[in-house]
Amino acid sequence: MKKTLEKELKNLPENFVVMAIVPFKHFEEANLHLLSILINNYNRKGSYITINRPYKSMIQLLKRENIDIRNLFFIDCITKEISEQKKSKNCYFVGSPNNLTEIAVALDPTFKEGKNKFVFLDSLDTLTVYNSVESVIKFAHFLTSKVRLHDLSGVMLAVHENSDSRLIMELAQFCDKVIDLRPFISKPLSP
Repeated sequence: MKKTLEKELKNLPENFVVMAIVPFKHFEEANLHLLSILINNYNRKGSYITINRPYKSMIQLLKRENIDIRNLFFIDCITKEISEQKKSKNCYFVGSPNNLTEIAVALDPTFKEGKNKFVFLDSLDTLTVYNSVESVIKFAHFLTSKVRLHDLSGVMLAVHENSDSRLIMELAQFCDKVIDLRPFISKPLSP
């Protein structure tokens, strides 16, 4: 899968916006491969909006996969909703995934820092659990516009089985490319 993702990202402009549609059972694998490509291959730093895993769990997973967490700032949309979390210089804890404004505000430092950065949103689908599809579309449009305005790259993940078709169709128009990984579920996945 990593080679497929590298190939799909190869001919994009320096600063790009992509949406990856991933089969549920390969979500974590695709997520990690994309992060690895951005950090290890492209030597970029970025902000990772985690809606599926708490910050602490995400850190452990990334370390296990040899992804340099020093190159990431986290926006954790889960932990604060389920428990109190100590402050971290590497993470902003959003009160709830339904607070899209707070997520946008947490990204301000990334937008101000500029070049050679990315914004990574780990699940559009999970956002729709907490927000209406219309709100998620508006948020994603805002996010992609800010990413482009500040010469950054952006990656949004959607889980094939959970994605609202309207969400995918609407957001596809904001992207340089939609990477559909569904055809690869019948093939053995390569590292």
